[in-house]
Amino acid sequence: MKTIGGENFEVRLDEDNFTVFFKGALRLSGMEDYAPILDMLKSTLANPEAPIVLDLRELDFLNSSGITMFSRFVIEARDRSGVTLQFLATEAVPWQHRSLKNLQRLMPSLQICLS
Repeated sequence: MKTIGGENFEVRLDEDNFTVFFKGALRLSGMEDYAPILDMLKSTLANPEAPIVLDLRELDFLNSSGITMFSRFVIEARDRSGVTLQFLATEAVPWQHRSLKNLQRLMPSLQICLS
């Protein structure tokens, strides 16, 4: 399991299940700071037969640079054939539903599971 962490956040990649777990508050200052996380996400695209799951249910905050990072990842996933992408989110965190719907515009096949 690969992990990227900071003072207020943790991102873990479960390579066996192609699931990335996000926890805490992602308030990094720009795309340069988000690059390691984006690289981790892109590494999941190597095996398009397996569904890729991003679990955001424990991610309380994401700034605009983080949303841009997700947008870039979704566009890259969309441009690869055979990729199934799913976001797990919670209605308890207001930004998730709003922002994920916008990502779905970039990739109509994107699956959003709200709990």
